[in-house]
Amino acid sequence: MAVYKDKQSGKYYFYLKIYQKNGKVRQVKRRGFDSSREAKKAEAIFLADLEFEEENEENPTFEFVAEEYMAWYKKRRKESSYSKISGIINNNLVPLFGNKKLKQIRVRDITRFQDKLIDQYAPSHVKKIHTVMSAIFNFAIKQEYTKENPAKIAGNVDLEEEKHINFWTLDEFKEFIQHVDDFLYYVLFMTLYYSGMRKGELLALTWADIDFENNTISINKTSYNRNITTPKTKQSVRTILMPKHVMRLLSQLKAQNNPKISYVVFGEFHDHVSTTNLDRRFAKYVAASEVKKIRLHDFRHSHATYLINRGYIPALIAKRLGHSVATTLNIYSHLYPSTEQEAINQMEDDFKQAKILEFKRES
Repeated sequence: MAVYKDKQSGKYYFYLKIYQKNGKVRQVKRRGFDSSREAKKAEAIFLADLEFEEENEENPTFEFVAEEYMAWYKKRRKESSYSKISGIINNNLVPLFGNKKLKQIRVRDITRFQDKLIDQYAPSHVKKIHTVMSAIFNFAIKQEYTKENPAKIAGNVDLEEEKHINFWTLDEFKEFIQHVDDFLYYVLFMTLYYSGMRKGELLALTWADIDFENNTISINKTSYNRNITTPKTKQSVRTILMPKHVMRLLSQLKAQNNPKISYVVFGEFHDHVSTTNLDRRFAKYVAASEVKKIRLHDFRHSHATYLINRGYIPALIAKRLGHSVATTLNIYSHLYPSTEQEAINQMEDDFKQAKILEFKRES
């Protein structure tokens, strides 16, 4: 560590050799100071910052690691997933734990945090926040910032949320659709209701995905903020059979616009309708029809409920929605009308109809 004067320019500079933990030597030179005093001052500031950086590396704050985790996550996950995760980190975790040293966060801190969350949010969101926090600690362990995950030790909250989904019956949908006065949106809502697609999957459709000969739609991409990406899960890539009346509407829409196969179905050229316009139109038609308010995502629930009420098996519903059967049952099992008692009653009726004689003991 020393300060020198450049003979040619007359300016001062400092030069450092920093021996790093990996055995390598980092050389630092800063030029252009008018006096030896300025160069020494700049050198002192640099060393103080370096000391802080090294200390932060060895004993970082929660916010420091959370930011590294978000940077790591952003490069490896879909934009929509990153948006949700970063929202939880910035809105729920950093405000409380941000300035606290990672190694100083105890299990009791996690438990108290959970207690506060339970008073503010639904159980599903509390569980999601905890899952994200635990993921940050797991990341910190892999990066050798800490050796323990207090969130894992504390465990996620043991709360069951009452299952409730919002949907339209077929009659409610019929009441809604007759108020849709724009043909493009008419076809859009019909396709959404009778397919069970996610909104992003619907908006990403191109005419190449529509097979009029076989009455099918191939779902192999999704749209988020008008960026086309891969679908949510592996199960999301699917081809579904569609009712002929919906396919006729799609055929009419195609004939009306005469598009190329690479053009989007619901929009112009390569740009689908904006989610803002879609939400605005949807709200307008809901108000005009006076049916109960649901979200666009609830068209998915409406499609599933429609199939359940007609007795179709979970495997079929899972295939159309792009779920695993387990996920479908987890979401919709409470909607299936059959109960255990009904199953027993059916067994008894089947036994009687078979006319099987009961075993008689000899007296």
